Amino acid sequence: MYGFVKTFRIALILSFILGIIYLFAKFLLIPILIFALVMKLFGYFKFKKVTKKNSSHQSNNNSNNENKIIDAEYEDVD
Repeated sequence: MYGFVKTFRIALILSFILGIIYLFAKFLLIPILIFALVMKLFGYFKFKKVTKKNSSHQSNNNSNNENKIIDAEYEDVD
């Protein structure tokens, strides 16, 4: 009789552990694999950073940025 209870207890513990592993695989493992495959697919395409070659445009852009800066004085609140 004790052997039957011991076997039943081991079966319950194993089914619980396998159930947790199944839930992990169902809800986390499949999305992780899909994400890894999509990232690998994007790795095949080489994206190049677009750089601006017109220096006059950059200097005009810098002067516009300087005009957009708001100068303010901050005082301590007592």
